[in-house]
Amino acid sequence: MRAVFIKGGSQYDATRLFIDEMAAAFRRRGHETTVIDGVVDADLRDVFAAAAAQGQTDLVYTISLFGDFRDERGRSVAQIFNAPHVLQYVDYPLTHLNTLTDTAPETALLTVDPTHIDAVRSTFGEDHVAHLAFCPHAGVGEPVELDADPDAFAARRPLPILFPASFYKLGAPTWAAEGPDITRIFDSALEIALGAEFIPALDAVDQVLRGMGQDPADPRYEMLRRYSFMVHEHVRKVRRMQLLEAAGKAGLPVFCAGFGYDAWIEKYPSLRLAPAMSLTDVAEFMGRSRVVLNANANFGFGSHERPLTAMLAGAAVASDHSAWWAEQFVEDEDLLLYRWRDLDAGVARIAALAEDPEAAWRMGRNAQAKAAAGHRFDNRVDTVINAAAAIQARQLCDRLMRPSHMTAVSH
Repeated sequence: MRAVFIKGGSQYDATRLFIDEMAAAFRRRGHETTVIDGVVDADLRDVFAAAAAQGQTDLVYTISLFGDFRDERGRSVAQIFNAPHVLQYVDYPLTHLNTLTDTAPETALLTVDPTHIDAVRSTFGEDHVAHLAFCPHAGVGEPVELDADPDAFAARRPLPILFPASFYKLGAPTWAAEGPDITRIFDSALEIALGAEFIPALDAVDQVLRGMGQDPADPRYEMLRRYSFMVHEHVRKVRRMQLLEAAGKAGLPVFCAGFGYDAWIEKYPSLRLAPAMSLTDVAEFMGRSRVVLNANANFGFGSHERPLTAMLAGAAVASDHSAWWAEQFVEDEDLLLYRWRDLDAGVARIAALAEDPEAAWRMGRNAQAKAAAGHRFDNRVDTVINAAAAIQARQLCDRLMRPSHMTAVSH
């Protein structure tokens, strides 16, 4: 088959690297690939048309972008290429509310957390897009050669703890300027979400509505429920700050690599600021770290690429608990999972792991074997192909179910 991959802009070049990795995985399967750079190429309408004219396309794959793209004739990506468009979201889909609203109905959406599927269906309906499925992140890069023993591990990895993520400055919630009714609902939903180890933001908003004696399915609440992404994003900010402050207060030697830290980091002498770098450079940095610290973007049933990439780099991983991590890996053997409701205890365990090269070495070895076997981009190719096939099957079914316009003939 021929698959077309379209890159867009990306902080740290993360999704651009994901595109390259997925295209390479398709090529290893023997498929023909075309990669389009939507940043370098100025007029995407001409670029898409030229790529479509090169021959039959069997699927188009993008990440978080181009679901709402239309050319001068109003054609979507799928219509331009006459092929299924598979759109992977690697963050919370409702955060992309405007583009999600205008996404072409013939598109397949893949999400990195199963609850994101529920959010799209619950707020937009079953038929908003042609197909919805779970496709977890994959690790970036090749598995590194493992160290022979704990001493070699410690010598090769001078960074005790690496936190490769941006800093989120906390301010008033984005809904603070809205009316008192909305503010009251979202404030209450935020309290519910922060009080739980994990609850999807939409579920927290629905819980508040039910507590008010209201039916969340009432059409009056459709837009309010879609805007629950504001709660999701604020929880993400609060918890990242909680993690960094707890690490700083406990004196953990954490190297923070990302944007936005500025003068804040100076509050905690044990925290060090590494320069913001591309994901490719981050992966190399992980190979010099004993422990890679992760905050899972408030995806309590889903994945994140950082731990998987760190596993391929041979580092021990410490992340907040997710049902998916617990399902795919063995806690305390393959990775350390801390809990938000007992964060101080989790931070103490992270500190102990960074100071114990033997435990970190063993954890890194265990996790790398599983990540290399089951969590690379090669392991996600079938999900993408199956999503494209699901679109085609649905389109065929729709055609067969249309009323016939043939004139009946009697003999």
